[in-house]
Amino acid sequence: MRPLGIPFWFFLAVWLGVYASAQAQVEALTVPDHPRLFANAARFVSLKNQNDSVSSQLKVYVQRTAEQYLTADTIVYPTKGFKFGPMREVQGRIIALAMSYRLTGDQRFLTRARQELKQLAALPDWAPNHFLDVGEGALAAGIGLDWLYAELPPDERDQLARAIVENALLPSLEVSGGSGSWVDGDFNWTQVCHGGLTVGALAIAEREPELAKKIINRAIKNVPHAGAVYAPDGAYPEGPSYWSYGTTFHVLLIEALRSALGTSHGLETFPGFLKTADYNLQMVGPSGFDFNYSDYHLETQNEPIMLWFARETRRPDLARQELADVHALYRAAVSNTKSSVYSNRHTPFELLWWSPELAGKSTSTSPRHWTSQGVLPMAVMRSAWNDPQATFVAIKGGTPNHSHAHMDVGSFVLEADGVRWAIDLGTESYDKMRAAKLDLWSYAQSSTRWTTFRVGPEGHNILRFGGAYQNISGNAPISLLPAKNGSMGNSVDLTPVYRNQVERVQRNVTLNPDRSVSIEDQWTTGSQPVDVSWQWLTKAIVTRTPTGLLLRQDGQLLGVVIEPKGAIVEIQDVSGALALQDSPNPGVTRIVVKRTTAAGKTDTLRVKAIPGSVAAK
Repeated sequence: MRPLGIPFWFFLAVWLGVYASAQAQVEALTVPDHPRLFANAARFVSLKNQNDSVSSQLKVYVQRTAEQYLTADTIVYPTKGFKFGPMREVQGRIIALAMSYRLTGDQRFLTRARQELKQLAALPDWAPNHFLDVGEGALAAGIGLDWLYAELPPDERDQLARAIVENALLPSLEVSGGSGSWVDGDFNWTQVCHGGLTVGALAIAEREPELAKKIINRAIKNVPHAGAVYAPDGAYPEGPSYWSYGTTFHVLLIEALRSALGTSHGLETFPGFLKTADYNLQMVGPSGFDFNYSDYHLETQNEPIMLWFARETRRPDLARQELADVHALYRAAVSNTKSSVYSNRHTPFELLWWSPELAGKSTSTSPRHWTSQGVLPMAVMRSAWNDPQATFVAIKGGTPNHSHAHMDVGSFVLEADGVRWAIDLGTESYDKMRAAKLDLWSYAQSSTRWTTFRVGPEGHNILRFGGAYQNISGNAPISLLPAKNGSMGNSVDLTPVYRNQVERVQRNVTLNPDRSVSIEDQWTTGSQPVDVSWQWLTKAIVTRTPTGLLLRQDGQLLGVVIEPKGAIVEIQDVSGALALQDSPNPGVTRIVVKRTTAAGKTDTLRVKAIPGSVAAK
């Protein structure tokens, strides 16, 4: 039985994707000579002559990065527990060092890359108890073995190939599918693990053809489960942080298959997948901060895959921000200063994904009103692009019952005049939650995951009825509101996530032509009266006015008009840690509007946010 509230077409897309891929299994595995992953020898030679301004800046940046690794400390791998951080670190080192060697022939890069590879291969295991670590390690080892194959002594090749087989490929076959498994899951682990393992398998394919074929075919069969979540408009249920992680490995898997086997087996053809670059653009507000829903980890990394999407779709506009980030990384590298952009370990791949013919051709902009359906329905409205003062409001529907999800259905963020007035706090520390012995990865109705302030209902801009949790079996759809006199808006049917609390509830959000934002909530009670709470988290200083509230932050003002009058408004300090598992939230205030609605009645609460000096009047 499909989960309540998820439309039939989504499951049809999943079935069709799995079915189509299942028909495209590798029958006979024939691979070209090394290097064969992502680029062959001729492609590396052509890169040396790819001297447009972007490519030149990337070459300088990658080489400077590799030079820093020449004197970097030796990586310390834990003997017990996770190896996640070190695996990502060694991966970044190997990619940059091997790419720099291929482009320059500088023996220093080869020597240090061999040192990193030997240490990685000598490890007794790659932490199969946390299989992401294995996926990361397999990608690192596979690239190192393939790109440096001719330069590695035979004994080092053998040791590295054995490590890929014994520490990655064979242990992966001991993992079964089913509930919560990365093997056939619909979350980032599925993309990361299959992507890394496939790179490892392709690197040793001539040594272990049957094993490699088994690993590759398992990926082709199961990655469609993760690919289906992009349908139909590209939104990613796990949020922008995990979008970057899962989608990057999805792209790496596509490119590994294309380069080594001549076909991607259709892994880029899932409905919504090639649209997901638009999702990445839409999530960013005028301030430069993301709509940080779900388990979001604040990062300022560049996004190499945006150049891949630009090339794949022939859309220069998708590359605009990434090209600016590349330039920032380059300037910091040549001036030996700290960049405002934190480098992604996959940045060297941009040399392979950048299409110089796209340079200078970006004139189009994305829509100011964007609505996505699917696993995570959501909507974004903005008064303008490329204006740091623009008003921006984003809202999400969906369900709490998904990987990395929060109990935040109907939550929104709001920016105006360069200030984020309504905020999401992002993720809580996994270590804190583990220390408190919470059900970190359980999304059941009774899970203690929901007791965490940032993850549960207390820490989001949502409605509450009687203080109850949202219903994890519900899924809230989003629809367009009719445009009126230049307005744009969306409606979220929240009834499914408040089942057994009220009979019906709907949230409408509208961006008005004057850059103000209207939020209207309407609900109908059942046979019992209900205490209603309306929540808004902010870092602004909040004071009361005759019509509602005035928010002050960074020299800007935002007026908040609340209707009908007479509702109880509380201004709560939630800056401290509320429980053992909670981090402090410095400077955060929670606005709570409270009402009681009698049994069998329909009630409405309207909140209007008015940016600018007019707010003070």
